[in-house]
Amino acid sequence: MEISHPGPCRGYESVECWGDCARSRTLIRVVRALVGILAIALSCVTATGCGSSNGVDRNVSGSLPPAVSPPDYPGAANEVPPTPAKGTSRAGLCYNIYVEGGHGEKVAFSVCEPGFLEGGKTYPLVLHSHGFGGSRDTGPNNVPGYAGTGTGMLVANGYGFISIDERGHGESGGTIRAMDPDYEGKDLIAVMDWAETHLDWLAYGSNADGSNSHSPIIGSIGGSYGGMYQYLIHDIDPRHRVIAMVPEYAPYDLNGSMFPNEVPKTLWDAFLFVSGTIAGNGLDRLHFDPFINRELPAALLSNSESPALSDFFRYHSDRYFCEGLPIASNGGPGTSPEHAPLPGPRVHAMLWQGMRDTLFDFTNAWRNYECLKAAGGDVRLLSYQAGHNSLQAVPDPDELLYHPLGDDLNTQCGTLEVRTATLAFFDEYLKGQAGAADRIIPRRICLSISGTDAVLVDTLISGHAGTEASVQNAMVTAGIPNVPTVVDTGITAGADGLVVGGIPRLEVSVQPLVSGARGVPIIFAGIGIWHSPPAPLFELVDNQISPLRDVGEHDIDMSGVAARLKPGEKLVLLLYGGHDQYLANGSINLDLPSEAILPVTVSGKVWIPVLSTPIAAP
Repeated sequence: MEISHPGPCRGYESVECWGDCARSRTLIRVVRALVGILAIALSCVTATGCGSSNGVDRNVSGSLPPAVSPPDYPGAANEVPPTPAKGTSRAGLCYNIYVEGGHGEKVAFSVCEPGFLEGGKTYPLVLHSHGFGGSRDTGPNNVPGYAGTGTGMLVANGYGFISIDERGHGESGGTIRAMDPDYEGKDLIAVMDWAETHLDWLAYGSNADGSNSHSPIIGSIGGSYGGMYQYLIHDIDPRHRVIAMVPEYAPYDLNGSMFPNEVPKTLWDAFLFVSGTIAGNGLDRLHFDPFINRELPAALLSNSESPALSDFFRYHSDRYFCEGLPIASNGGPGTSPEHAPLPGPRVHAMLWQGMRDTLFDFTNAWRNYECLKAAGGDVRLLSYQAGHNSLQAVPDPDELLYHPLGDDLNTQCGTLEVRTATLAFFDEYLKGQAGAADRIIPRRICLSISGTDAVLVDTLISGHAGTEASVQNAMVTAGIPNVPTVVDTGITAGADGLVVGGIPRLEVSVQPLVSGARGVPIIFAGIGIWHSPPAPLFELVDNQISPLRDVGEHDIDMSGVAARLKPGEKLVLLLYGGHDQYLANGSINLDLPSEAILPVTVSGKVWIPVLSTPIAAP
């Protein structure tokens, strides 16, 4: 679950770029081929349990005992280069460290000192982790998107750097548990404990919530899986050590992203399953935890998620902590979460999300933003065109028709590029340079439309704040893909055009057209643009769709979107009976395969976030 920044493989590391372009494209072809044969992907393996205890009160970090270093992993020859004596200096060094994580398994990470290390001076530290299926960066020239001329951008600007192999990835041991607070979380705490007890050049000061006046000055970066670890640290670290974080294209609710409205996102879920199975080292071992190996293929094949799998993914999400959601288990019967569902502390955060990302959509970023903002820190939200869409594992035909070539690599909002913004944000909150971030980054929410076209909003339009339109008896045949029913909303762009930006709301009733029809219909809804003649084509805005499962009442927030309409173009609601993002699930009912095609009617209302006075991003 990672997209990083432009580099040699169309810009993306990890699952998206396995070290070279050929390998990445091969993986995509393999995944597409395997989607239809997941029934024989794995045999069932018994899941293991975990213990239960209450989480540490996250408001007492100043009263905790000193951090204790984790033991070196058996056989590791860990050596920390001596810091130069006061008054002397040398070039910064990079080296590898291997320690025991929370469950005794190997945790591998690489440390890079600031590019120019002066004795007697201290420096802030930035943590980094890779995307799903990838591995850590072992030197400043290998840090995607942060490479300057010969040295890493952050290292060259006086920051230390630690890049981490997550559990089951790279050189770290254990099986992948999808950023589990009780497994990956303990490994991440161990890394920070090691840094606090071994790096004598590490700077100290007050942490972001003021609970500890002598806390290490730490920031964090990374996207997707490398964004998830940042939320996890923020939610569970009892010492509140991360002061400023920059998560990119990361989920708020992992369960809701992989199974939105209880519908498996088949193509993405299968891609991630295969990616995790062969993560890093080919087919030599199954990297997923046995619970995932059993439950995820079963969910994709049955078109239904078990309560245990739903609990598992929900506990591994920021939403669990932000909303205080109780769950019953963490990997099947006999397991339970070790951390209480309590929101994390005050932190400064700059969130970036891809508007065309169909795995973790912009609505995820908005929910994370709301949660972090409520704690009182300086929290900013920006978007760009890049994201998991850049993999091209999920088709995005409208991007080629209506957007500039190469937009899928775009990592800027307006003219503001994410790397420039990251350095400015850290300079303010990790180095104490007052106003450094405000000189670069707008405090308004920045919505990317296309390339350098972006708008700023003071408040994101969502829910019933949008422009209302009715939907009356629209007929959709569930089970027939990619032929949308088009509902005219009555919203037409005037002489100055029109800008949409925010989160649409959909409240509709889905009813069977034929009484007594059996099966479970699944349809999909998205905001569309009816382009002006002579080419009256319908564009699915940002390639974002939301599934509706079964007949009855549906009341949902849709995926966030941003678009600019030319004069005369219309906004429409597009209703699909099936869609390639969900590939084979449509209206499948394995007990009634002959009744997978089910006509339904859709009636109700949709609220679309039309901007009355959009502000152009600088």
